[in-house]
Amino acid sequence: MIDHAKQLEDAWLGIDVDESKLFNPMDFVMQDSDNEKLLERIAWLMMRPEYFSFACKFILNIELSPFQSLLLYEMWNRKFPMLIGSRGMGKSFILSVYPLLRALFMPRRKIIVVGAAFRQSKVLFEYMDTIWKNAPILRDLCPTNSGPRRDVDRCVMHIGQSTITCLPLGDGSKIRGQRANDIIADEFASIPRDIFENVVAGFAAVAASPIEKVKQKAKEKKALELGIPVSNDSPETGMNKSNQIILSGTAYYDFNHFAEYWKRYKSIICSGGNEAMLRDVFGGSVPQDFDWREYSVIRMPVEKLPDGFMDSGQIARAKATIHSGIYNMEYGAVFTTDSQGFFKRSLIESCTTSQSKPVSLPSGDICFESMLKGDPNKKYIFGVDPASEVDNFSIIVMEVNPDHRKIVHCWTTTRKQHKEKLKSKLVDEDDFYSYCAKKIRQLMKSFPCIEIAIDAQGGGIAVVEALQDKDKIGEGEVRIWPTVEEKEKETDYHSGLHILKLCQFAKADWLAEANHGLRKDFEDKLVLFPFFDSASIGLSIEDDKVAGRKYDTLEDCVMEIEELKDELSMIVMTQTSTGRERWDTPEVKLGAGRKTRLRKDRYSALIMANMSARNYTTHEKHQELNVGGFAQANSSRFENSGKMFDGPSWFADKMRDIY
Repeated sequence: MIDHAKQLEDAWLGIDVDESKLFNPMDFVMQDSDNEKLLERIAWLMMRPEYFSFACKFILNIELSPFQSLLLYEMWNRKFPMLIGSRGMGKSFILSVYPLLRALFMPRRKIIVVGAAFRQSKVLFEYMDTIWKNAPILRDLCPTNSGPRRDVDRCVMHIGQSTITCLPLGDGSKIRGQRANDIIADEFASIPRDIFENVVAGFAAVAASPIEKVKQKAKEKKALELGIPVSNDSPETGMNKSNQIILSGTAYYDFNHFAEYWKRYKSIICSGGNEAMLRDVFGGSVPQDFDWREYSVIRMPVEKLPDGFMDSGQIARAKATIHSGIYNMEYGAVFTTDSQGFFKRSLIESCTTSQSKPVSLPSGDICFESMLKGDPNKKYIFGVDPASEVDNFSIIVMEVNPDHRKIVHCWTTTRKQHKEKLKSKLVDEDDFYSYCAKKIRQLMKSFPCIEIAIDAQGGGIAVVEALQDKDKIGEGEVRIWPTVEEKEKETDYHSGLHILKLCQFAKADWLAEANHGLRKDFEDKLVLFPFFDSASIGLSIEDDKVAGRKYDTLEDCVMEIEELKDELSMIVMTQTSTGRERWDTPEVKLGAGRKTRLRKDRYSALIMANMSARNYTTHEKHQELNVGGFAQANSSRFENSGKMFDGPSWFADKMRDIY
């Protein structure tokens, strides 16, 4: 009789076979009534990679989908697996389950997890921590000293005699000399190639159980000399104990090293061991003992995930929202040649400095990182995009130098985040724009600001009013007014800092000049992005802990600048019916005929900051004026000058009595 209930229950497995023809491993396990042998057979069964779903269910207390079981199986049986997955496919979850199994079934295993930022490796650690807390059998199997341990510069999971260590990458100096049996490099596109090759890959250079390997190699060599067969007498026959390096992440652009590794892996696998094809791959002789079967590429595009695994509405929204090239990377697990927007991703990356490849300018090589505090001897311009009800409030801080400009800081917030901070009593300002104005003043204390470029419309008005409200000014602070122009206006004679540059963001001519100007500056390497310095991030995490800083950290700033680069990559230029140029993100289809667009607040703040910086450096008037400061009356600049305002004589003379 057909058991329809069971068929319905097992339908999610996607396996339509005659169960009578399947081998049930429990038949083998239960064939002996001896309890000791029974436990041994169950342990043997759970350690087989083809039965990891069984082990996960009864030891880790988690249930796997068949495709997740296959991922674990494939990774376990290859020395160099590569996982390229769609956003939302549970890649981080699988990469946290895998080291737990590795550590449990291979005693004395050393596993290291790295990411470009400590945040990335900590995501996996948090998954492992959650599994540990919800897996009583796992905890019972491990000694009492097992479990998670958190430190400033690392997180460690002890599983019996094995350890799983999550590390910040940094410049490699702090982690150089580490040893590991298994390395998991997550979000591989963001990990600098030179640090990975020179530092991380070396972790696994020493063989697992090196003495055993030396004995086995010597035995094989001697057997060959004697002309006799030799067998591997390892008690763990069938258990692959070789060291491993797992590369993982979402697909990226072709010019990134992740794509190069993928192409190399693909060529190795497609060779099928053919000597001539492998010589083409290596550009010469094939290394001794090279085995093409040790390599694997696992691609999991969203289309191959089981129905219901991801929210279909969200996928449809992403497909309608995101440019096809970006969608193919993020969800299709396909490497893309380049972004197709107004600001090419390759152009953006060419303006990103790095320690190995600094940007060369006539004034010298430029290499810098994101900052929470600027140089008091430098000049900075702020770009501010005020938020609407749903958008980000964004601030870009740009360091202005004679022959280049550096994007050194980015900060965003939303009304929702502001409300959450209010509830947690992390902020005092009830009014959103007052809170944002206070943040501007705080940044001015860290970055000597010569100009604040802000949208003259909408929320910009509210921010300007908050900066000028004497009731919202702290001790030692001054009111902030629009810049002094050739045409006099009422505010020119108000005491305070005259550094607000009101931008006509809604005007097509201004917008065209700002966008074309920014792209030209990218092409000329005049506007530069900081390099991703994980070492500094790791050190800043320790500083955050000491200072009790819960938000607005250096890591937050770094991630914000990465988001800025993503926004720039999505900007497209179109024409209106009247022939005017328009810059925006692609349309989002919400259903029922409704449309919207992706956020571009960081981009908007950048073009305003850069437009002001261009004018400042190219016009003699702006070079002459020195009207900026730290928004504090007692700053060192004012103490040294003896006055509150430096400017042209026609204005300064009139202001002498006021200041």
